[in-house]
Amino acid sequence: MPHLDAAYALARYLINDPSEVEDVLQDAVLRGVQYFNTLEHDNNARAWFLTIVRRECYTVWSRRDEKMDSVSLDTMPELEDVAISPEQAAERSLLRERIVHAVGHLPGHLREVIVLRELQQLSYEEIAVITESPIGTVMSRISRARTRLADSLRDLVDVDVGEMS
Repeated sequence: MPHLDAAYALARYLINDPSEVEDVLQDAVLRGVQYFNTLEHDNNARAWFLTIVRRECYTVWSRRDEKMDSVSLDTMPELEDVAISPEQAAERSLLRERIVHAVGHLPGHLREVIVLRELQQLSYEEIAVITESPIGTVMSRISRARTRLADSLRDLVDVDVGEMS
């Protein structure tokens, strides 16, 4: 399963409970194996599998029948640099916490597209397949997510949202 890391990252951002993330991945792998014959030879296996993961996340949400929770702070990869001072390490930790908090408070439909685009580095076309949305909708959601993140983090970095590609 070469796409398991990407699947875990997506599920971790969409579902807050680590045990539910494991359940989602288990169910997604089982579904992937069960429906592997539906994957056409020329299709993108990564997008196909992430679509299954996304659907499993939505199943969890419908079972919970509540709004998505914030993501926990351990969902972003650690930035490692042995040559930094304790003050720099503390600043990085606070920055990381602010970014995760901002992403975690995006509405689910914006959170999923920003995670798929910025963390998984998927194309707009792949995201459209995964989210079962027209490409124009994907593009507008990514734009809105970037705008909201820029607004939330404006005190940290003054960036034109159009530059965030």
